[in-house]
Amino acid sequence: MFKLLNFKVLLSFLIGFAIGTVIMFGIVSSFTFKNNLSKLKAQEMFESEEILNISSKTLYEQEMADQLFNDVKILCWVFTHPDNHKKKVPHVKNTWGRRCNKLLFMSIEKDENNSDIIAIPVPSGRSHLWNKTRLVMKYVYENHLNDADWFMRADDDNYIIMENLRYTLAQYHSETSLYIGHRFAVDYPEVREGYMAGGGHIFSKKALAKFVTIISPNNTLCDNHDGEADDLLVGQCLKKYSIFIDARDSKNQKQIFPVGVEEHMKEMSNPDLSYWYWKNLWRNVTQGGLDCCSDVYIGAHYVSTQEMYMLDYLIYNVHPFGLQKNLTEKIPRKLTLEEIIKASDKKSFSPNFKEHELIHYVDDDEKYKRK
Repeated sequence: MFKLLNFKVLLSFLIGFAIGTVIMFGIVSSFTFKNNLSKLKAQEMFESEEILNISSKTLYEQEMADQLFNDVKILCWVFTHPDNHKKKVPHVKNTWGRRCNKLLFMSIEKDENNSDIIAIPVPSGRSHLWNKTRLVMKYVYENHLNDADWFMRADDDNYIIMENLRYTLAQYHSETSLYIGHRFAVDYPEVREGYMAGGGHIFSKKALAKFVTIISPNNTLCDNHDGEADDLLVGQCLKKYSIFIDARDSKNQKQIFPVGVEEHMKEMSNPDLSYWYWKNLWRNVTQGGLDCCSDVYIGAHYVSTQEMYMLDYLIYNVHPFGLQKNLTEKIPRKLTLEEIIKASDKKSFSPNFKEHELIHYVDDDEKYKRK
């Protein structure tokens, strides 16, 4: 009798355990399926253009960003290398690059798996960067001049906030020859106007056209010898035919970071003027902590692929609860040519700066007067 009772108890337990296992398996399977489906949808959404619409921005801000996307068209050309076709190019495309109006990658080799990569016929190596830059500008001028109002040269380790760049460019006319970036001074007689360093620099449509059609073919205006200092040589070529704009906000804070954000956030009460960065700065800047940088930050250099995704996530998806956005901000008015030249011609604080004659060759169709 006792054995029979034990058998019934054991049988009931096993039946109950089996039923419970089946039910639990069904619940877990359903949860796992839904969870995997959710992850799959999130992944598909991230890999699609829909990521542009997932944002913590207010409707007002989104409308402004959409308006600027249509009104301030930017073609981004990104210098890359065959070694980085898989290592870096996809990550630029998945993050900030998708917010350009047109995105091109300039390499020395084609890539059958990526039609956005354009092959430029120059040898490999930094010593050929100048020829590569000139050929790229010629290619963009001949094939894409009407695709945009502004043309940005970047590297595959830049990260750019395109909305802030458009906001900054909205105050200028692309039909005026303008050259914009983080401005440096150098102690070379041929480059008294300075040049724009790494971290991205921008050409107006007029500046690109002048460079390709007037300046680059003329040996007396532009150094035709190859070399690696392409940004410095661009400054030399454009010095009389374009107005140089140091990218600063209304508080005089820098917007483009040529040596990485972390370097700009280091406390530096007594800068070492033997270090090229401090020696070459066109104007003094605030350094260290949260005061280092503009609220309208545009971009930085030396950004890893992991940092690109982290920046993208923090900028476009994180919104601290309860913090009201400023809804009074407006698209800036257009500056007159006189205002632009006045700001450009301010003397540099750099020890490299030397007094020089200021010349601006400006066509009549480049002038803009406020009504």
